[in-house]
Amino acid sequence: MKIRIAARLAGIALTAATVLATTLSGPAVPAAADPAYTSLKVMPLGDSITWGSGSADSRIGNRTGAITASGYRIDLRKRLEAAGLDVDFVGSQQAGPRGSDRDNEGHPGWRIDQIAAKVDGWLATYQPDVILLHLGTNDMAQNKNVDASAARLSALIDQIRAARPEADIFVQQLVQGHVEPYKSRIAAYNQRIPGILAGKDAKVYLVDQSSIGGRSEFDNLHPNDDGYAKMAYNLYQAMASVYSGGARWPEGTNPYAATSTTLCFRINKTVAGKQTWHVQCNPWTLRTVWQRPGTITKPYVVHVKAHYTAKKVTGTARVWVKDQYVTKTIKGRTIRVRVKAHYQTRKITKTVKVLVKAHYETRTRAVPTWLSDDPYVTNVAK
Repeated sequence: MKIRIAARLAGIALTAATVLATTLSGPAVPAAADPAYTSLKVMPLGDSITWGSGSADSRIGNRTGAITASGYRIDLRKRLEAAGLDVDFVGSQQAGPRGSDRDNEGHPGWRIDQIAAKVDGWLATYQPDVILLHLGTNDMAQNKNVDASAARLSALIDQIRAARPEADIFVQQLVQGHVEPYKSRIAAYNQRIPGILAGKDAKVYLVDQSSIGGRSEFDNLHPNDDGYAKMAYNLYQAMASVYSGGARWPEGTNPYAATSTTLCFRINKTVAGKQTWHVQCNPWTLRTVWQRPGTITKPYVVHVKAHYTAKKVTGTARVWVKDQYVTKTIKGRTIRVRVKAHYQTRKITKTVKVLVKAHYETRTRAVPTWLSDDPYVTNVAK
């Protein structure tokens, strides 16, 4: 008998207090045994970003040594298992290091229409309980019409729902394009997705991956391991907000809060008229102070409440000087001269209490900046 995901997750809620103490940096605490609980079948569905292009193990030799391999899947699996779920990724494709759950339905280079032509067979074969959909990047890269592509995505979601009526479908807004024109086209496509999902049923959920870009991308379109770590984190947060007991799932490491990481980029190179490329990986550190002119500070506006402040005021005053004798030197001779009482204008400074009215003012502050230039952008045209 098919067991719905919400019921499965409710069955493990009693273990949440123990699991809450677990983070990804330590060993996972297993959930209590539940005879009604079976594997949660998750189908990562999409193109090369779902497959894992740009992550460490998609390149020969796993040269980065990064902990987030196989795209977002290994990291997401660890997070879900730490929350007490028994996860099984499913699909006809395999990618990732041996010993990991390599199954997925990511197809490098495929558009929405190509996935739609095959998805019924995959869903019938693997019968997933959860579908993680990230699709449309190749449509935008191939200059397909944005509105037509959004309509095809909507139809694909309906197609998945017809095949898997009880499945939870997590529709992801796309990772940014690294450079133009990809960046603008993907942003336009992403803007359509919330409106599409507004017309779907209550088991279709939005996951915003559009914050991932820039230094979190390996090349034109694909994330590097930093980007994939953020994808896993966003998917995990979305699932925690949906499922029973998710509020008690362990937070785990937040990649958006990292202050140091290893970032890898594709570096293009032309040798003897032939284009080639290599991977460049370097440690990066987030610094509060950066020496490049113009990037140290950033203006911001604050509201200042009405208050009193001490202020020095300088002005002139008429002072009464009493009758007195003063010493003067006249023609080399020092003599005492009587000066009659009189008024004299003098410059004086005094401290007074002044009311400062409520107002807005612009200030500046140091901005944390990754301490380097983006090497992919520097080399993209080569």
